[in-house]
Amino acid sequence: MKKFSLLLCFLFSATTIFASDVSLSLEKLFEQQDTITTTQKVTNQDIEKVNPIEALEVLKNVPGVLVQKTGDTGRTDPSIRGFGDNCRRIVVLIDGKPEFMSLFGCGVSHSMLAGNIDRVEITKGPDGVLYGSGALGGVINIITKTPTKPLEGSIDVSFGSFNTQNAKVYVGGLQSNILYEVAANKITSDGHLPNSQYNATDLYEKLGYIFRDGSSLIFEAKQFQGVKHEPEVRKQNGDPVYGDNYWEDYHRNSYQLNFDKFFSRGHLSIRGYRNDGDHKFSNNWHSKDSLTGAMANYDWEIGDDNLLKIGADYKQQEGELLSTNSSSMYLGSWKLYEYAFYALDKHNFTDKLTAVAGVRYNNNEISGEQFVPRAGLEYSFTESFLVKGLYSRGFRSPYLNELYLVKARNEDLKAEIVDSYEIGTEFKTDDFIFNVTGFVMKGDNLIQRVPPLKNVGEYEFKGVELYLSYFFNKFVDAQAGYTYFDAGEHTQGRPQDKIDLNVNFNISRWSLALNGMYVGNYYAKDEKQDRLDDFAVVSAKLSFAVNDNIKLFVDGENLTNQEYEIFLDREADGYPITKMPGAAVYFGTQIKF
Repeated sequence: MKKFSLLLCFLFSATTIFASDVSLSLEKLFEQQDTITTTQKVTNQDIEKVNPIEALEVLKNVPGVLVQKTGDTGRTDPSIRGFGDNCRRIVVLIDGKPEFMSLFGCGVSHSMLAGNIDRVEITKGPDGVLYGSGALGGVINIITKTPTKPLEGSIDVSFGSFNTQNAKVYVGGLQSNILYEVAANKITSDGHLPNSQYNATDLYEKLGYIFRDGSSLIFEAKQFQGVKHEPEVRKQNGDPVYGDNYWEDYHRNSYQLNFDKFFSRGHLSIRGYRNDGDHKFSNNWHSKDSLTGAMANYDWEIGDDNLLKIGADYKQQEGELLSTNSSSMYLGSWKLYEYAFYALDKHNFTDKLTAVAGVRYNNNEISGEQFVPRAGLEYSFTESFLVKGLYSRGFRSPYLNELYLVKARNEDLKAEIVDSYEIGTEFKTDDFIFNVTGFVMKGDNLIQRVPPLKNVGEYEFKGVELYLSYFFNKFVDAQAGYTYFDAGEHTQGRPQDKIDLNVNFNISRWSLALNGMYVGNYYAKDEKQDRLDDFAVVSAKLSFAVNDNIKLFVDGENLTNQEYEIFLDREADGYPITKMPGAAVYFGTQIKF
């Protein structure tokens, strides 16, 4: 409690120190968000070219990212540069707030529906300085819509294969100084396999006040309830992994209070939040969890060539297992806290040379202290061509289940560590973008999941990512990406080759978005054992604008009816391979006002 009090003193001190008129251009301020990391944005326009159900589904054609799905609905778990593990080794945020289940540290990806997304921002590679524990592979920030008109809204309805029905409603407004927003998303589906039904409801509310000086105080809330049935994936020793009617019922809520204030040369941001969940499964599993936290940061322009970000955050994780049929779990309740302080500085030495350096001090109640550095250089030969190099570290502190819950528990576990070295280049004009990034990630203290849990030896991942985008004219544009990934002996669920392709046509009131993905050299086990078939999936969405406000569309998934399977990070399955859907079609309409 004493340490938490010291943290609160730091937060209020930061507010006092920087709450003065210290001429920050917004352009320079937002450049601070690009600190020589490899980033990519999925914009609102990109999202409208597909027909997503879950928010994380929009990442499926991003180079360096692989999305593991249970079908047309249900779990949608991304991995970035080989790290995913149910979002345990990447950080997923909603409007900057961490989203994970404290008891197991996993992200409940199917609770993040697509009904209220404005855009998604991805950071590839470790970013432990800014985001702390879990950011081994990268960071995903889902940013929700914010109204800009006195009244605006949309209604999206679609239906199609597997008796899938999806309805999204959004209403928001900015009137005088009051900002408000309500969004609802309802999805039901029979699923593409026997016993793979899904039924979920997601509600989201936002209420805020904008002060005369541009400061804002905004409250956000989210409620999710969903039941997903799991099919019999495979048999293990002659027995099915799941029963005939295995289901999981998730209730998740989150709350966030945000205060933002702009000064002449700075931006102060303070966040307080809480997530909680209540999970019941048909096998008598019942657990509860909560995550409570606070964070503050200040972006400060020091002179014309330097931007400094300083911050602090605090998290308390709590979890309780009330019932289970599993003999490998303990009943009980547990909690732990951690706090951190960090600084990240970006300096322009010349118009061409920029450097970034940062450090984070993180203290976890159980696994102890971590010092996390980052350093990088970027050199612009011309306005269109640059090269960059970056060193960054990520870490993952053990979660409650690894410390206390499972029979193989170990309270002496250390944090997993990964050091990343990357170099990249980019050429960019108004119509053309080409970038290539090569990276090597060296890890240590990987937590092994066989009794007893323990930290094991070193590992190394390396790869190359290429991205190309070209706007031919106002009617046609295209994007392509290629990912080569070498996981060494850790090949389970990590394909060596991935190709992504998007082509978009816009003619009069018609628009056609084509996307394709090829995955090759893909294995269900480590050391290149049990190879899965290479596969290529092609999808398309054809839209017709009746007028400025009404659009009709038809969405076709897996148009070639490709038969393929994917690996899922599901520990309990023993052999977690899922058969994916064949050809599917969905019809829908979108109404905006």
